[in-house]
Amino acid sequence: LHGRIDEERYQAVLHKLEYQAGHAIVWRDAVCNWFHRESGIADDKNRVGNHPDRIEAESMSLDGYQITEITPWEDASGGKAVTCPNTKCAATARFEGQAGWYNLSIQYFDQHHGASRFEALLNHQSIGSWVADDSLPSDKPNSHTSTRHTFEGVPLRPGDEIQIIGIPDGAERATLDYIEWKPAGKY
Repeated sequence: LHGRIDEERYQAVLHKLEYQAGHAIVWRDAVCNWFHRESGIADDKNRVGNHPDRIEAESMSLDGYQITEITPWEDASGGKAVTCPNTKCAATARFEGQAGWYNLSIQYFDQHHGASRFEALLNHQSIGSWVADDSLPSDKPNSHTSTRHTFEGVPLRPGDEIQIIGIPDGAERATLDYIEWKPAGKY
């Protein structure tokens, strides 16, 4: 529809569709993790919780961020996230995958009582920034506020440093869940 309807309407609908695409991943993970834990049924194919293209925020090198338990546990990848109690925090990780072009996604929580700001850097160069200012229905980091921002076509090589800077606003603490990469053009 791009170019066939007005740009404002196109961008508004695109934003909602991108949110829903990311939210489908949140719910898939939550349902799989919950049923696996509650049922006790063996995961013979090792699919549940196996995300080789993901780095949990709590596993990253943290500057100012603090690890936080998320309730219920299945609402965050790994049951935890990181929150920023300061005016600015950073989470840094090294990319250890194969060199190539990737879509880099940052999973974070966008509560309705603030507009935290984020910036993604690759080897100290800004990839881009965004504001967590959506109108989601909760004031807590949970599955209702879990959302993602994706940068498409990011060139990554082994050893590259990926850093996410979070600047909280009000009671919203620039909470991060994980970063994830998929080959460009694939979701």
